[in-house]
Amino acid sequence: MNDRSVSSAELEGFRAAVESLKLYRRADLNDPEQGTSLIEELYVDPLPQDDVFKTVLRPHTTFVIGRKGTGKSTVFQRLQHELRKTPACTSAYLDIKTLFESAQPDQALVARLEERPDALPRESIERLALYREFLKATIQQIREELKKRIDASIWERVKERFTGTYAELFEDLDALLDEASEDRFLSVIGVVDTRVQESFSQAASSENESGIGVALSAKPTIKVEAAAKAAARQEASSRTAFTDILIRAFNIKELLERLKKLLAAIEVRHLYILIDDFSELPEEAMSVVVDALLAPLNNWSDEFIKFKVAAYPGRIYYGEIDRTKIDEVYLDLFYLFGTSDVTKMEEHATTFTRRLVEERLKRFAKCQAEVFFDGRGEDIWNTLFFASMANPRILGYVLHFAYQNQLIHGKRIGVRAIQEAALKYYEEKVASYFAAGRFLHETFAERCSIFSLKELLEQIVARARELRTHKSGVFEKIGGRPPTSHFHVPATFEALLSTLELNFFLTKYFEMSDRDGRKVSVFALNYGLCQRYTIAFGRPLGEREFRLYFVERVFDYTPIVHAFLEHNQEITCDACGVRQSFDRLEALRLYGMRCPSCHEGTCVVVNLSRKYAPMLETIQEELLLPKPELGILQTLHSEDEPKRPAYVAAELDCSYQLVGKRAVRLEQRGLVKRLRDEHDHRILEITELARNSYFSSPEGQQLDVEEAPDTAEEGNG
Repeated sequence: MNDRSVSSAELEGFRAAVESLKLYRRADLNDPEQGTSLIEELYVDPLPQDDVFKTVLRPHTTFVIGRKGTGKSTVFQRLQHELRKTPACTSAYLDIKTLFESAQPDQALVARLEERPDALPRESIERLALYREFLKATIQQIREELKKRIDASIWERVKERFTGTYAELFEDLDALLDEASEDRFLSVIGVVDTRVQESFSQAASSENESGIGVALSAKPTIKVEAAAKAAARQEASSRTAFTDILIRAFNIKELLERLKKLLAAIEVRHLYILIDDFSELPEEAMSVVVDALLAPLNNWSDEFIKFKVAAYPGRIYYGEIDRTKIDEVYLDLFYLFGTSDVTKMEEHATTFTRRLVEERLKRFAKCQAEVFFDGRGEDIWNTLFFASMANPRILGYVLHFAYQNQLIHGKRIGVRAIQEAALKYYEEKVASYFAAGRFLHETFAERCSIFSLKELLEQIVARARELRTHKSGVFEKIGGRPPTSHFHVPATFEALLSTLELNFFLTKYFEMSDRDGRKVSVFALNYGLCQRYTIAFGRPLGEREFRLYFVERVFDYTPIVHAFLEHNQEITCDACGVRQSFDRLEALRLYGMRCPSCHEGTCVVVNLSRKYAPMLETIQEELLLPKPELGILQTLHSEDEPKRPAYVAAELDCSYQLVGKRAVRLEQRGLVKRLRDEHDHRILEITELARNSYFSSPEGQQLDVEEAPDTAEEGNG
């Protein structure tokens, strides 16, 4: 234990260090005094030899996959910093969600155009607007990156004075930007209309020729499968031809060729386009972005364009992108550190957690980490790993809450303080997911689907609490309360748990073979959730047999998941309405979910929440809000004072421009006040109307888990 007091400078340094870990997406890691970037100094790669960074640096299209806070944007910052030192490369960062929203054409105008027989369809107009916004944003970002390169290099500034190369390039880029803003596609409307009509007539002809097959039997049936396939092929070819026409109308390919030639003048051979917020797009928008932009440009660019795409696990659409020709980098716990040995995984993850904290404190507080902590170092770092699951942003929040609870009161941070900070993080940042889900502007069925997962989580937590008093030979060897924070299910159930994992209620911990030799996925409950419901975390140490603790049969939650599916999932035909049993789901998937009863409709899986449906039915429709607007209200509600849009954006992992636009809508509904502070900066404040409408009832926030008397002695973790 370190007995010396923590100085005020060290305290301020600690605060700055944890704030840097909490930083969202594009917040730069800069030296406040020098104004220079600290990214190279502070970057800590999760893997030895900077393997993640070096993989992303390769001139390949790469998907960087991880949940919020895993460091995707930090990797992007490190990449761009390195590219500024590489003469043959430059980059452009695109917030694809903001770009997509800004590319949406005026809906009233589109509606009027749709009334004309010779007008482009809505989908085509939206794609053309997307092409334009994409190219404009790319050119603007290239200008910014080249400007940073010049400003950072004295030699480049000297050369510029004598040659004027960059000045000429900027003029040419501006001219290209002006051209990208012109409406150059109206003259092809008639061509598009004729071409599409021809495609549709071909599809109808093909259907007539191949779709008249009659099977003679006691019950004659008409076979239409061949016709359906032919129609699908024609539809796909029509879509391809249609896209080609739209691309030629805007001629994005030609404009990119000109951009390539302009950059070649300064010997730039590779353009890295960094796509952030990809998985925040709606599913339909995601497919438009990939089909209209990423896949064609990735295939056309002749090694010029290399995309780097930040995405969430399980929420990726690849379209025509050939996955065998791209790199995929995963940043979540198991995919980063998982090996054949769970102990090694935990060691590697704990080491990364420690390196991350030590490097930040060394730079900002200019002292060793031990100055701020109380207790055995091994216990501190293990607990910080459990509390954050090696997620840098969660780690920043946990340390931030520990700073508020301990350090500013003259107390050091011990294991108990970390546990309390993890609990606060869970209650403020994680548990609110279901409370907000009540008011989400989605269909009743979709909101029911969200709350069906709450039912599943409640059953999992209830089982973990029940196992605290379970009697078995293994449990009897454990002193105190046995850890029951982990469970396992067959790998086939992972998709069902993905939403709970994406929102940090669970984390995939490891893959193992259970006692029966099946491959199973081990999940860990959120550490703060375990503190809230008094569940001991981790596994016993010491005994050799504890190496397989997570796959003890009592932790097999397959029956829980299976019972949930039987009770909460309905599989019904969208044509005849016949309900199929859950055990037929895999067979239905093999046949494209075609209804076995009517042979015409498609079977649709719907998650129901019979428990929470009555509560959801009481929510007035006028209270429903889109996810970003609910997030703004939640963030402002959790604060004691008005906040700037940039702060709200940091909490929501989106751009401040998006927050600004949505705040205008909320103000119009009387839910937010848009004010100015003493520095004339825009600030946002939640109104009493919003507090009373959305946050006056605690219903939905906590899990409905029996609060049994808790007298057992605390166990491991």
